[in-house]
Amino acid sequence: MEHCVAAELLDKRVTIHLVGVGGNGAQMAACLARLDIAMRALGHPYGLHVSAFDADRVSKANVGRQLYSAADIGRHKSIVTIHRLNQFYGLDWVAVPRRYEGAQDGHALGRGADILISCVDSRSARQQLHRMAFATYAGCHYWLDLGNTEATAQVILGQPPNLRSRTAQAPRLPCVTELFPELLDTQVPDDDRPSCSVRMSLESQGLFVNDLAVRFAAQLLYELFSKGRITAHGVVINLDTKRSGPIDVDPQTWQRLGFRHAERQEAAATV
Repeated sequence: MEHCVAAELLDKRVTIHLVGVGGNGAQMAACLARLDIAMRALGHPYGLHVSAFDADRVSKANVGRQLYSAADIGRHKSIVTIHRLNQFYGLDWVAVPRRYEGAQDGHALGRGADILISCVDSRSARQQLHRMAFATYAGCHYWLDLGNTEATAQVILGQPPNLRSRTAQAPRLPCVTELFPELLDTQVPDDDRPSCSVRMSLESQGLFVNDLAVRFAAQLLYELFSKGRITAHGVVINLDTKRSGPIDVDPQTWQRLGFRHAERQEAAATV
């Protein structure tokens, strides 16, 4: 089966809210800048506009593993990343040095992001994004989630069951929290131990797991906008076994993961 890009996104400037500008997010922002150039070169009239949200500042532990230098320590990650991309590519993108769910000055999800991209590293943050994206009047067409452990990662492009997806073509692409509902388990604690050095940071996440997750995520968006369709809307990655596997646009594949549209849509209506 194939999923075709939402037609509305082909003749307007596509607005993206990038939540988290750390290991995955900083690299994702750079890939989005390249995607913006490619889309316009291929005939898209307006390309992308990105707003990046992150309240964190660059720490010593981020240098080397993330796209930050010693000169960036103490500065907001979102501002550093977006300022560099704006200067390098001549963009007008926006940095918001606050938590996404706390930004209420016109950047809220319900006010118009076409694509929500989450690069968060805590279960609680993803649960909050789920509630926002699944709200009836949320405005996003797609939710692209990137998540990883030390040596594994998953990338899922989904369509939250809000008003926009209800009028979209069937079948709706399930989101990460529908394919992996354990992410919504509030009984599982977050691993929020501080990483005070690069060595401690590498003990919790491998050096290149972010790179692979981001490239797969960027490829999904590139295929969606360059070809207008995708046959897989996600991928799971295991660096230990050196294997990756697609998640096809296929109800049988979703059922093997425990997802069925009727059940999940009824559950989403109660969010």
